[in-house]
Parts: sequence; C-alpha cells; structure tokens
Amino acid sequence: MSQAQFWILIAQSNKGENLYEMLNELSDDEIFGFKYWWNYFHNISYKQDLWAVAYVVMGGCSDDCFMDFRAWLIAQGQEIYENALKNADNLCDIFDDIEDGDIPLREDWAIAQEVIDEKHGDNAFDKMAKMYSDLYFNDPELEFEWDEDDENTIRKVCPKTFDKWWENDKF
Repeated sequence: MSQAQFWILIAQSNKGENLYEMLNELSDDEIFGFKYWWNYFHNISYKQDLWAVAYVVMGGCSDDCFMDFRAWLIAQGQEIYENALKNADNLCDIFDDIEDGDIPLREDWAIAQEVIDEKHGDNAFDKMAKMYSDLYFNDPELEFEWDEDDENTIRKVCPKTFDKWWENDKF
C-alpha cells in the first residue's frame, strides 16, 4: 500500500468510523501496508507540542491517552494531520467540531491486528508480522518545552489552544 492509498483509505473511512469494515475487504498484504503507514504516521506525531495540545484540551494526557489522541489525529485525515505537524496550534479550532462530551481519542490504533486475527485466528497478526520487519518504529526521545505544573510553559507551546481551551468543560 502506498502512502497515497493509505490517506485515501483514511479519507473514505468517515474519520475512522468505517475503518474496520474497509480493512476487512483488503488483502493481508494491503492490511500490513496499512499498518506500516499507520505506525509511521503515529510515530512521527509523537511530538511534545501535540502532547501539550492534547493535555490542554483534555485537562491532562497520559502516555496511553496520547497514543489514542494520535490515532484520533490520523483519523481526521491528511490535511488536518499535516497541518498539526507543522504547528500543533492549528488543531485549536478543529476541537469546535467535536460534539460535547466526546473526547478527541480513538482507541482502535490496533485495528489492523484485530482484522488479521479475525480473518486467520488468534495471534495470527503477531505470527504474520514477522514477515514484515519494517513494521514497527521506536518513538523518538522527547524534550519537553513545557511542564504540566507550569501553565506559562504550556501556553508558550500552544498559545492559541491554551487561551481557548484551558480549563474547558467540553471534554
């Protein structure tokens, strides 16, 4: 699967809502190609400024929560994703479109594994993944420019988001 095909699939998935069904229609090789690009984009979005935005909007953000936030970000599509990578504050107004009570998280970052295991049985993904040596990436080391105990440092990283969403009650 090419990078362009990955983003087309994401665009057609209704922000990830139909992703399981769409992946289920693909060949195993295509699913592993999807998983490669998913991991790739998930990895490069491991950025301290995006984490700051997630922290501000949700009133806190653990490691696991940040994984789910990045999955949500990918599901928003290529344009929103790339704009967020350029400047995390570009997400500020995107949160307006989320319904009250919803949270900008997706817990289905392992959806490719689920599809393969459903097709071929428990642990099939893990067994088959050995054929795809470039499937996984290590998260980069982060140097935080902000401290969760210092609002001023957070505001410096994402001022627009901070001013609009700090201590909000939407999420």
